[in-house]
Amino acid sequence: MPRQKPAKRKRAKATPRRVRKPKAVKDLPLTKLDFWAIAAKEVFDACRRAGMDEGTALAFAMDRSSYPDWIVPADDPIKKIGWEDGEEDV
Repeated sequence: MPRQKPAKRKRAKATPRRVRKPKAVKDLPLTKLDFWAIAAKEVFDACRRAGMDEGTALAFAMDRSSYPDWIVPADDPIKKIGWEDGEEDV
């Protein structure tokens, strides 16, 4: 008698995978440190594009007095806006 082939088992259908969407993050306001870091990076990149070597460009980027007034104000750029002299932090 000829041998019969065993019946093939049916595979369960795979469920489609869920693709997670990245959660939205609120944009936080920039701090004075953020402004300083952005200004330093822009000055460094501009000096490098102008042909300066890395050390000279880094010296310009770290020396705040070399920044133009329109990047960082000449008066105290770290001073917190809205605070008057004599106010105390309570």
